[in-house]
Amino acid sequence: MLKFVLQKKLSNTQWIALILLIIGVSDVQLQYQPPQPVSGYLEQNPLLGFSAAITMCFTSAFAGVYMENILKKSSVNVWMQNIRLALFGLIIAAGSMLYKDYGTIRDDGFFRGFDSLVWIMTFTNSIGGLLIAVVIKYADNIMKAYAQSTAIIGAALGSWILFDFIPNGLFLFGTFLVTASIVIYNKHPYQESTSDKNYVLLNEEKINKV
Repeated sequence: MLKFVLQKKLSNTQWIALILLIIGVSDVQLQYQPPQPVSGYLEQNPLLGFSAAITMCFTSAFAGVYMENILKKSSVNVWMQNIRLALFGLIIAAGSMLYKDYGTIRDDGFFRGFDSLVWIMTFTNSIGGLLIAVVIKYADNIMKAYAQSTAIIGAALGSWILFDFIPNGLFLFGTFLVTASIVIYNKHPYQESTSDKNYVLLNEEKINKV
């Protein structure tokens, strides 16, 4: 989508790096073993879950590229764009909240259950949203994907330090692939060939003649 919407070109080595990133993140995620279903609960449907995940990947990719297109082509600054985008999310979230929890909000108030930990999470998520917009504005969606992949590994390492999570060989291999992918992607950027440069020059000459 970056190629078609924003005309972004990647080198063959960068494509390989992205494939390594996918494999690495998948390896890290595969270590997680979901709990066994409890009696009385619905059984999981792997095919449905996989289909939903694939659909989410495409919709998320489209949304990310569209957002990057807006941020980079608009003359409005990042902060105002964030406010505009947040308004849409606010309307949808408010409608969903009132539809599902109107009675609870009416009886106990909007901030029921908001303790210090929830406020910290709210603050960090807000900062994260602002940082994502800055990354997309001044870098691109691929850099955002790398940041999110690194965050997954960071969260796993935090779980290892704070909780009972024990990384295995698959996790370590996935971490290595993600790290290698980051290095490879940044060390081998796309470079225009002579034919590409000539094509651009010819187009510029045609435009100047017109």
